[in-house]
Amino acid sequence: MNWKRSWPDPSEQMPIDFYPVSNGEYIPAPPEPHQHAIMALQEQEGERIRRKLGMTRRDFVRSAAAMSVGMWAFRHVLSGGRAGAAEDCLDDPTVQLSNLPGEFIFDIQTHHVDEDGLWKVTNPGFHAFFAAVWPQSNCGELDRMQCLGSYHYIKEVYMESATTMGVLSAVPSSPDRNPLPTQTAADTVMRLNEIAASQRAVMHAFVMPNRGHAWAANLADQNGLFLQDELNEMTRVKELYPFLRAWKCYTPWGDVPNASGWFHDDRSGRAMIEHAIDIGLPVIATHKGFALPSFDQRSAACRDIGPVARDYYDPDDDTRSLKVIVYHSGFDSETVGPYAGDENVDSAVDRGIDSLIKSLRENGWSARHFASGGTPGLAGAAGEGDPSTHANVPNVYAEIGSTWRTVWPRSNRAQAAHLLGKLIYHVGPKRVVWGTDSLWYGSPQPEIAALRDFPWGDAQVQQILAEQYNLPYGIDGDVDDPTQLATDPKKSIRNGIFGRNAAVPYQVDPDAAVNKITCDGLTGATNEEYLTNVGTLRETKPLAANTVHGPRTASQLFASIYPNKPWSP
Repeated sequence: MNWKRSWPDPSEQMPIDFYPVSNGEYIPAPPEPHQHAIMALQEQEGERIRRKLGMTRRDFVRSAAAMSVGMWAFRHVLSGGRAGAAEDCLDDPTVQLSNLPGEFIFDIQTHHVDEDGLWKVTNPGFHAFFAAVWPQSNCGELDRMQCLGSYHYIKEVYMESATTMGVLSAVPSSPDRNPLPTQTAADTVMRLNEIAASQRAVMHAFVMPNRGHAWAANLADQNGLFLQDELNEMTRVKELYPFLRAWKCYTPWGDVPNASGWFHDDRSGRAMIEHAIDIGLPVIATHKGFALPSFDQRSAACRDIGPVARDYYDPDDDTRSLKVIVYHSGFDSETVGPYAGDENVDSAVDRGIDSLIKSLRENGWSARHFASGGTPGLAGAAGEGDPSTHANVPNVYAEIGSTWRTVWPRSNRAQAAHLLGKLIYHVGPKRVVWGTDSLWYGSPQPEIAALRDFPWGDAQVQQILAEQYNLPYGIDGDVDDPTQLATDPKKSIRNGIFGRNAAVPYQVDPDAAVNKITCDGLTGATNEEYLTNVGTLRETKPLAANTVHGPRTASQLFASIYPNKPWSP
């Protein structure tokens, strides 16, 4: 009898992939020369060291040592060869799966699909998008959707990274075509928490207040035909799921591709916000920036963030104050530099991080307006406080999922300094929050290692943080007073970004969660069964995929978006 294997051999790729890749929402940049150089050096030194350690290739690429070599290669190439010998990095703590002191890594943007859902029939465009192109779908399962389902989600996010908690988020789609229905997401959250015997996950529910806007001439003046249905569903799921923590919105998406997006300050958007406040869950997680070609591009801008944050803030009753979590921070693959200045940014037209900052500033609602001596609500420079002090917008959070993944491997590391620096300075040291968009990219561990290691010993990065953003200690500064070094790791800006900042709007007690997680069932499985030689240079992850998932080029992206024209989620 002839046998045909259906499960491929485990990947023997090195664990960190420095090449550009998209989550499907933007066109990835072409690889830069330094990225080719890092990948080549990682491969060369990885092979040399694994022979020195006497390890097989298959075991080595799943070890902490291999990831350490990847981070070393990154620093070595971008420092002009000044990172020392690769052997010196093998005890690098930034790559380990266990949490470092003070860490609570809360990934507030994670995803998977319902591998068995009817959406594969009712939404063939999205099915083709996930199944035909993405490398993740080639993980070896007979049904490619299994590669994007709940098992691989738990494996990639919770067993192959230092993530301690996550938010299972939603993708844009009408109810009958959704790749991850709310009930399916809830089933995953409950199953994961049951396995762990502690709370490892909470979730979003998708809300589309513009549903039925397809024929509206002026969206700002009309409600979606199904707005009341959406509000009723919000009430239902809020009562049903105690682990529901926020409403996920995609303002650039609507009934008609390219045309029927919406804004939070139009009639339907305000109705949704007011209902969220009335039912006791006033937390909006809104997609801004990255926009698929089928999205309404204008609605990906951040013009509406400042107005609704200002209008729905109640200083006397936090339970009725809107919290806006801006997913991707408005980023749209731009070259990241200092804030361009109010006169050079149009929040209604431009996309990017500066669009978010301008929207806050033109409503008198940036961190600069809440700094000492500032006047909240007084727009622009007139309302700014002391430029040498730090402050926080009371109810706006800047999430960096896919943003950090896009920026940190770039050749100009100053962009990473400007990304974090200007969000800390203009939104607040307690308002920058962690997300990764996993499992679209596979394990988020390389992104975690990169933020743990930032600023990578780079003097230019440190200078930018200190001189342009008043961060003399970088992200090791105290989250309450960034001009001072944090003496308690729990209070560093770095660990605030990793999870302690987002714990506030998501109603999580970080220390209580960490104490439960350290002895929960999922951690036990990771430490005792999933890993071997734990805590050594040969610590390995026998099932690790070591694959970054997503389209690499513009042609791959468009092939995934338009397999069956016309396409829309």
